[in-house]
Amino acid sequence: MHNKLNCMKNKIIKTLSRPKIVIPVYALILIVVIGLNYKNIGKAPIVEEQIDSKTGFTENVANTINLSFPKSGRIEKVSVALGQTVHKGEVLAKLVSPDGEGLVAQAKGALDLAEAQYASLNLQYKNAKSQQDLIVKNAYQTLLSSGLEGVPSEQDQNTPIITSTYSCDKEGKYEINPYQSGDSDTGLSATYKGLENGTLSIKYDNPVPLGNCGLQIKWKHVTYFRPDIKWTIDIPNTKSSVYLANKNAYELAKETRDKVLSELLTTIGNGEGGNSVATAQINAAKGAYEAALGTYQNNLIIAPVDGIISFIDKDLKVGQSVAPNKNIITINTK
Repeated sequence: MHNKLNCMKNKIIKTLSRPKIVIPVYALILIVVIGLNYKNIGKAPIVEEQIDSKTGFTENVANTINLSFPKSGRIEKVSVALGQTVHKGEVLAKLVSPDGEGLVAQAKGALDLAEAQYASLNLQYKNAKSQQDLIVKNAYQTLLSSGLEGVPSEQDQNTPIITSTYSCDKEGKYEINPYQSGDSDTGLSATYKGLENGTLSIKYDNPVPLGNCGLQIKWKHVTYFRPDIKWTIDIPNTKSSVYLANKNAYELAKETRDKVLSELLTTIGNGEGGNSVATAQINAAKGAYEAALGTYQNNLIIAPVDGIISFIDKDLKVGQSVAPNKNIITINTK
């Protein structure tokens, strides 16, 4: 028997060593293979889909997302059913978590309180600024209005009397030039220029307005009024005996305002250094709230995408315990 096998082997080797026989045989084999597969040329291969016998849904690993709880616990609520369409952001299931909910509520309350305090500080700053600005404004008007007097171009017994409060915030001077006229009890009028321009009647007894900034003026009654003399009123009157005291009061009012507002701005968070007690409190409260929310969300399964529920664990029922990281819900995204 062994000799017959060796003899057959030698014949096959001898036959294959002849090209005239081998080449036609190979060609015939190639033609047969091509003929059998001709109908499949250019077509994609057929991939059989696996059907889950329990759910009835086609399983395609590339188009499914498995969901699980990152912690153990008891089921409080299941919000989906097999075959249901869900949308991104929907809560699909929830664990019992009274402590987590309490922490979220507490953190949210702390954040609301910090924001309310911040709003209160802003209102406090607004009111303080209005008050301090008014104090500074009054001090400045006192500085501009106090001790005003008319200085003549030549020495003269007739002196103008300036009354009321200067209400404008411009510094400068009025130059008054009297002239003969027939429209007043003195027979005199005057033009004025400088801070304002206009005309006025010269009166001895009743003051008349000097421009539109609140000042009034009248002259002492004298035997002879010299219309050739010009009068200058400086605002403020730096030669007045009260000028220095009023100027110091005005500077102090500005310094006090800046100090009060700067302290409030630092507390609120709008100071130059960017330091802020109120802002730090809000940021801390926000961080605590976000941390509480993050911890609480470990008790939720939330749909990460739109899709159809293709699998729900049979033990996913209210009151049942669930193990961490166990696939309990699957979403088919197509």
